[in-house]
Amino acid sequence: MIDVIDVELRQRFAALVDPVDDSDWSELRVPRRRLRTPLAIAASLALTMAVAASAAGLPRRIVSVFYDAKPAPPPVSRSFTEFDQTVGVDLAQPPREAVATPAATLWVAPTTTGGLCSGVTLRSGKGAGGECGPSYPGLEVDVSLLQQLGGPVLLRGTVGQRDADSLRLVFEDGTTAAIPLVRVSEPVATAFFLYALPRAHRRPGHRPTTLTLLSAGGHELAHREITGIR
Repeated sequence: MIDVIDVELRQRFAALVDPVDDSDWSELRVPRRRLRTPLAIAASLALTMAVAASAAGLPRRIVSVFYDAKPAPPPVSRSFTEFDQTVGVDLAQPPREAVATPAATLWVAPTTTGGLCSGVTLRSGKGAGGECGPSYPGLEVDVSLLQQLGGPVLLRGTVGQRDADSLRLVFEDGTTAAIPLVRVSEPVATAFFLYALPRAHRRPGHRPTTLTLLSAGGHELAHREITGIR
């Protein structure tokens, strides 16, 4: 699915820019049946174990203990707790950091019904999307075009397979990029990824084509076509 973010969203997410603002994310998109979220992962105290690189030197899966992860700042936390006013969702725990990159941060929180709520904030402090829904068992990926918010093109998503280890992104020019997964422990029990597309790979002939989910042994578990980037 492609999320084209326009100028109107500057107003909708303005609450995340002002740390004293108590507005919610009441106008954010809520998917009908599943969580959509969400890579070059920055080191964080919330990450309790970094799995060593593979023989090829590529990043591998990272494991994060939910209760040790960084709590969301007050504006983000307030937005999560007010989700129930728009979609009838109750959080089981306050949101915490799932993935932090130089471009953006993905926050997640479990719901009392076993699902998830997620939200992305850019490094500029602007909100870039928030959603709630059931946990999705397979590979889920969204492309968010955030240039009009002064942000990047983000590939973000979730992975339900427990044997998933990493992601391989293939570009039109034949090059590839390895995208690590961050597996967040119970009560979330889901892996997440967040990847800012380099400018060089936004040009025709160099754009991403396919995202493939791999096991630790290099076996293909799932793949998704990437379209709509411009």
